[in-house]
Amino acid sequence: MKKGVAYAALCALTLAAPAAAERIYVPVLGTTAAGDEVLATKVRVANGKGADLTSAGRAGLIALEADSAAAVSAWTVDRAGKRVLDVPVFSEDEAYNAGVDVPLSDLPRPRAMAALAVGAANLSDQTATCKASLYDADGILTGQVAFDVEPRSLARKDGLATGRVKAVQVSCDQSFYPFAVAAGTAGKQPILAKGIGPNGACALWLTLARQSNGHYTAATVPGFFHEASKSNPKGIVCIKAPAQLNVASARFEWDVYSGPWSTRDKSGLHNLAYFFLDRYRSGVIGNINQAGPNKNILKVMQNVGMPAGTNTNQKIGYAMQTGQTYHFVYTFNAANKLATLEASLNNLPVANFSVITKPGNNQTMVVRPFGNGGLAGLAMTNEFGNYVGQHHPEEATIGWKYGGLKIDLTLKP
Repeated sequence: MKKGVAYAALCALTLAAPAAAERIYVPVLGTTAAGDEVLATKVRVANGKGADLTSAGRAGLIALEADSAAAVSAWTVDRAGKRVLDVPVFSEDEAYNAGVDVPLSDLPRPRAMAALAVGAANLSDQTATCKASLYDADGILTGQVAFDVEPRSLARKDGLATGRVKAVQVSCDQSFYPFAVAAGTAGKQPILAKGIGPNGACALWLTLARQSNGHYTAATVPGFFHEASKSNPKGIVCIKAPAQLNVASARFEWDVYSGPWSTRDKSGLHNLAYFFLDRYRSGVIGNINQAGPNKNILKVMQNVGMPAGTNTNQKIGYAMQTGQTYHFVYTFNAANKLATLEASLNNLPVANFSVITKPGNNQTMVVRPFGNGGLAGLAMTNEFGNYVGQHHPEEATIGWKYGGLKIDLTLKP
């Protein structure tokens, strides 16, 4: 499969980019996974401007400027102009760190796949060496395929065996964004599978265990488990589940020692906690942030079960004090379609507010294991802090500490 980077066709879009724009990427798939049918990639941004690309057999990577990935949409069409499949749009913040093993979501059943291609976009300035691991229905590794991706480009490995492939995981030695294209059988539409799970290595593993009252719980040891530093800015806690759990209410409890404000932007968003299921879009249980001086806002966002690009959020005015240890409780009550954040300092309440949720699934939050191999049983991720240099207004929390995590899940009767 040839590789290339497509920029010129989107010059009109980049020139019209807003002042606070960030770099957004769109993969150009080139062909389907079977039949080598050439596809055109269409791209549209929120202001109505757009561009059509036809990559005659070539896979590539489009880079453009927009205010967010949610402002850009892309899809492929066949020679007749019929829409074939949606194409993932992502920012550099959504890319996965080098060395992370990333599961791919939404693959069809093995019997429903006529062909499978696995690939990755390489967002670094060096050639990436990648590996696709293939698993059967029992979670047994059946094969591994290596491929290279040129800098700031995209590559695919086509013609992978599909008869026994139930799940795929991809890793690369540079910053990357993985995907797979599965061609359907009997005229079924192809499916594009994207990466899910944490975008960094799991620093801690917890396993949800059933208690005598029927709840499923997990907890870290007492004390702080993560102190953010420039070399280790984000603490990632990966949570395993023994089986699918249909949750009526989820309660997260933890402590945050508020260190100094970011030197890049004191008023930016300093992450307190980020709880999600398998993915960012439609899987955020709660993203909780504190804006620093000159803004002084405590904010919660969630999007469980909601369409991609949508969310509900709420904020209140609060000036967090540095050098203090705060206690937080976040309750995602799927049954009542309400999430509530409570904050206290020295055992005294300082904040309590709620945001409406729309979880769907008969008002249920579904916690489902999706990992294989070393990630077997992974069902939920809790992250604390931001990476250094994330897109504004997200700021790293160097010198902040996180600890005392407790999770309590109440199942739906």
